[in-house]
Amino acid sequence: MQSQVIICDQQNVYAMGCGFLIKENPMLMGYHIIKSLKELDDWLENEQSQKACSLLLVVDSSLFDYGHSEAMAQIRALREKMSIMVVFNEQDDAHLYQLIDNGINVVISRNVTRQEWSKALEMARLNKIYFCSIISDKVFAMVNHMEKIKLTEKVHQLHTYDKYILVRICEEASSKQIAYEVGHSKRTIEGHRTKMMQKLEVKNLAGLVKVAFISKLYDHYLVNPGLYDITSCAKTSSL
Repeated sequence: MQSQVIICDQQNVYAMGCGFLIKENPMLMGYHIIKSLKELDDWLENEQSQKACSLLLVVDSSLFDYGHSEAMAQIRALREKMSIMVVFNEQDDAHLYQLIDNGINVVISRNVTRQEWSKALEMARLNKIYFCSIISDKVFAMVNHMEKIKLTEKVHQLHTYDKYILVRICEEASSKQIAYEVGHSKRTIEGHRTKMMQKLEVKNLAGLVKVAFISKLYDHYLVNPGLYDITSCAKTSSL
């Protein structure tokens, strides 16, 4: 089935350029240019716009009001009516996360190549996932950042007892030595160590050390050793 493209963009020259590319695609039956989401709503309500074809929206990301939940609801509502390709305008990367989190699968930057633009439009028409190279780099960095935040939150939630064990592991202390310091058995320390591996989703001691450094726990310990006072850790095992 052919698709009709709606270009919702405030930059007329860019919108007209998009129109020339759309004319070259035999699977697309023309385009309509509008300047706002309000115009889009009016166009969709017009009976003349209800044609026997699928709709494909190319929309300027700056038109969404990211500060209000209604904007995200609007994105989800549009996704139910048509395929969407978003032209991302170098806003805060948190906005990019909001778009993807609300079901937008095709995102490009405004300065993509002709080939990338056409590829993105076709992927949107087929309801597949596509990010141009610039956006892909942003998404990759964003995912890594979010994973780091989640990991830091998990470490922050550890009991002081476990944090002490973790920083001592970073200092190459054995389970026997840590057990002596906190007044518990070696088996108890190993039990805590195993539970930390499960909670932090690592497979060995090297993984625990990596987590301690990525989350800045060890750096925090070096600056604030008093917060990891051995006397407050002793006799507090939850096992």
